[in-house]
Amino acid sequence: MSKTVKRVLISLGGLAVVGGVGVGVALSVGQPKVSVAAGRNHLFTLKVGGAGATLSSVTASAAGHSISLVRSGSGYIPASAVPQGETVTVTATASAPSWLGWLVGSGASQTITVRTPVASPSGSLALAPQPGHLPVNFSAPVSVVNYSFGSGPMKTLRLAAPSTQADLPSPGTMLAGKVTVSASPLPWEQPQSQPSTLTWFVQSPTGPPMAIVNPSPGSSTATSDAPISVTFDQPVSKVLGSSRPTLSPSVAGSWSEPGPDQLVFTPSGFGYGAGSTETVSFGRSVNSIGSSSASVSTAAAVASESFKFQTAPASLLRLEQILAQLHYIPLKFTPASGVSLPTTMAGEVASMSQPLAGSFSWRWATTPASLQSQWTVGAANQMVKGALMNFNAVRNAYDGYNEEFASVAQLATPSLWQALLQASLSKQMDPNPYSYVYVTEQLPETLTLWENGSVVLTAAANTGLPGYATQLGTYPIYIRFTQNWMNGTNPNGTTYHDMVYWINYFYGGDAVHAFPRATYGSPQSLGCVELPKATAQVAFNDLAIGDLVTVVS
Repeated sequence: MSKTVKRVLISLGGLAVVGGVGVGVALSVGQPKVSVAAGRNHLFTLKVGGAGATLSSVTASAAGHSISLVRSGSGYIPASAVPQGETVTVTATASAPSWLGWLVGSGASQTITVRTPVASPSGSLALAPQPGHLPVNFSAPVSVVNYSFGSGPMKTLRLAAPSTQADLPSPGTMLAGKVTVSASPLPWEQPQSQPSTLTWFVQSPTGPPMAIVNPSPGSSTATSDAPISVTFDQPVSKVLGSSRPTLSPSVAGSWSEPGPDQLVFTPSGFGYGAGSTETVSFGRSVNSIGSSSASVSTAAAVASESFKFQTAPASLLRLEQILAQLHYIPLKFTPASGVSLPTTMAGEVASMSQPLAGSFSWRWATTPASLQSQWTVGAANQMVKGALMNFNAVRNAYDGYNEEFASVAQLATPSLWQALLQASLSKQMDPNPYSYVYVTEQLPETLTLWENGSVVLTAAANTGLPGYATQLGTYPIYIRFTQNWMNGTNPNGTTYHDMVYWINYFYGGDAVHAFPRATYGSPQSLGCVELPKATAQVAFNDLAIGDLVTVVS
């Protein structure tokens, strides 16, 4: 080989060495790089490296939905507010310039997952050192706070810089109340999906402790099984020690301590009863404030060792619904579409003051018009009174001599309601047929006994002589005897002391009973409705306490 040719090869070899070093440098300096990281005030930040490299794409998505992004300073934020605690997937890609792409490749990509910050109020109590300024603490720094005192409008407070405490401008003349709060850690986040309701107080260095209570003092709408909640402005242990408030009248139930500053009494079973007054005593002076109040002024805060509330009165309509359900009246109750009968005692108790939507109808199309005339929905009447007397007799809690003169309201005692709700829950039906007696003084005087939709007895009867008239109207049978003595004075002035059988008293001394007469069908008695002995026994066997007797002229 000639020397000329060797020099060319050497030169070419040297060039190859130099070219190899240049490629390495180009790969090192020109290789695209992208670095994505969670941002402090941004959703994320990113950096692009490499000679001439550019950001070719950046995407974000959450729960399968893309998120539009906006450049903000050194980072990116969502174009629209996103929920707190959202898991967001971010992918960024950087590309090399076209003149270098053949050497360093098409580009570089990085994917990371970030979670949007979460913040909520710390605890359920907020304390202010002075009126007009309520510091609220949060679990993490917040930038925006939405708040509403009581039932007032929602307002917005924007902080100059994220902080774990926000100073809300509370009503300056108020000492305590409720405040609804929702916050956003960063301006591009949505507020809490479920706002928090805090109890707040302006603490006084002197004077008795304060408490938000529910039911409110003096209220009259609490349900029979409503819990009693008490939230103090300081720990329960400091206010009451180990003792707990007492209730009068005493009610079965228990106290719990959901938080260090809160007590809750949960009644069991029937609770306080409908239309009753309950007194809650602390054993020391406390400023009790109703939970339904938006706030309370200094003048409204009155220190006392106790407070009172009333439960809502029981609904007569619900009473009638249950009596119909259990067949104590000749009607049936049908709940409205979508309405169900209670299946728990708590549901039954709640229905006492909140009757069910629905309608009544007669159980038998043959119900006599005279009996139908005794019924009015939602009104006290003899039919309802008789049903309550019958229910008490069935449960062996009946005193006929007192109940004859009692009104429906007087009969519907807490103990009767408790037993009635239990019977409703367990579907304890009236064990007796529904019977009704109709007596007409039109000659010939007749007694008709109707039972469960059918006439089972029609018989001639005697009513009272002039001056001894049988009481007209409709009344429930209030006491019964198979036999007993009857005493009185005859029209001729003589006295009588007669053994009488199969007796059903319905008004004072007036009764349907057996009495021997030569004939029946005309006025002959001293006020009672008289039947032959065998007929009276048939009637007696079909009748019960509370069955109605109608006498018409």
